[in-house]
Amino acid sequence: MLCAGCFAASAQEAGIYNSPKGIGAQFRFADNGSTFYSCTAFVDIYGIPTSRCLYPGYRFNFSRQYIWKKIESSEVQFSFYAGPGVSAGVVRDHDKGRWFDITSLISENPGAMLAVSGDVGCRFDFGRRVSLDLSFMAEAGVHVRRNEKERQYTATSLSVYNNGYLQAIYPQLTILFKL
Repeated sequence: MLCAGCFAASAQEAGIYNSPKGIGAQFRFADNGSTFYSCTAFVDIYGIPTSRCLYPGYRFNFSRQYIWKKIESSEVQFSFYAGPGVSAGVVRDHDKGRWFDITSLISENPGAMLAVSGDVGCRFDFGRRVSLDLSFMAEAGVHVRRNEKERQYTATSLSVYNNGYLQAIYPQLTILFKL
């Protein structure tokens, strides 16, 4: 908790993260005029809207963004960016072999996820205390979970984190407030 308090105290912007992936908070720290860091913590709601599971997962992402183009008009400044990052969390993953079945319960246990990520997005700065950010993020990583088919409690399964690339098309909208 102390580390989270340090992040919030030194952040230059804080915001509300909204996506079909989940809902949470984002903190941003400017490095200079062409790069910034973002820390996002959110509740992963995979399976909740379709009633396939009863409780959400939790995810964290830390990334460094490089601004590659700025376009200014009299009312708004557009900043286009992209950059790498890392993600970790305790989440459910897409059931292997079920493809897009949204009617049956998720049969696999939740587990730990660790991935590298890539972001691309656009920030809309209106010159006031509030800015909007629209982005997309893909993740390539692994998912480790307790195997529900084995009788031993210690049996684990290691697999590719499928939701990392399946959910790359989900938009992420963040409403940012200058601190």
